[in-house]
Amino acid sequence: MNTDHLRALAAAVDEGTFEAAADLLRISGSAFSQRIKALEKDMGQVLLTRTVPVATTPAGDRVLRLARQVAVLEDDARRSLGRGSGGRTVLRVAVNVDSLATWFVEVLRQAATWDDVALQLQTEDQEHTHELLRSGAVVAAVTERPTPVSGCVSMELGEMGYHAVAASALLDRYRTGGSGDTVGNGQAPVDFGAMPVVDFGTRDNLQRSRLARLGRERGLTLDPPRHVVPDAETYLQAVELGMGWGMFPDAQLPPGVLEGAHPELEAIPELGAAQVQLHWQRWSAGTEALDRLTAAVQQAARHMV
Repeated sequence: MNTDHLRALAAAVDEGTFEAAADLLRISGSAFSQRIKALEKDMGQVLLTRTVPVATTPAGDRVLRLARQVAVLEDDARRSLGRGSGGRTVLRVAVNVDSLATWFVEVLRQAATWDDVALQLQTEDQEHTHELLRSGAVVAAVTERPTPVSGCVSMELGEMGYHAVAASALLDRYRTGGSGDTVGNGQAPVDFGAMPVVDFGTRDNLQRSRLARLGRERGLTLDPPRHVVPDAETYLQAVELGMGWGMFPDAQLPPGVLEGAHPELEAIPELGAAQVQLHWQRWSAGTEALDRLTAAVQQAARHMV
């Protein structure tokens, strides 16, 4: 396979159109189209949809991953031989938002001192970051999946702890029997089928898994209203404001919540805590830059809460 053809494939996906990709590679539109056609003829399959934006076919997904690997390895080899362009090695990495907001900050601190690397982070739920790795969109990912994607290696990082949290006022509104009612000397049970939930995204499964567990224990199907707030800081604020309950990373729990001493927030014992085991998956065919990033991730993960 011609490396120029592989770079054209990656450029088309990154830029979204053939025209923009041709401009990036500083070639004419017709020359760019010829490269893609030649690659597809070599593979014997259509690799790209001619849509806006351009998308890969299933066969294109596999070749795209190869294209990115070849580009990274070729650039690294040129630099090691003193023939590089002087640019930085681009490392595309998938990270779940909770990690990015907590322990992964230390990775950024180290990367800030590297003058030969450009980090491009993509955020996705930890249950789905491996999909970006499999498609070739990234060279490494923080993921829940321990089994390595083909062509990758997997390393255990540690566990992130989460607690179900809600505003006290919200819990009071959804206690069976009405706001402020009690049963005996305790509090009335919460109607978890009606009390809203705050999800980080449509594929955020943490809250769903806690509700499913509780539903199985009680023989119920719990399907409450769901808000979606796809920003880490605003997500925490939404729960604090009483929009719904959510899972807070232990590292971001406000002081006093677990001890019952917070004036506005409470942990929800019925939903309990969750431990999410995280792994670092990366290409097995690595470069010095990817090795350095891996070492930084492993070091930072030691401080995971």
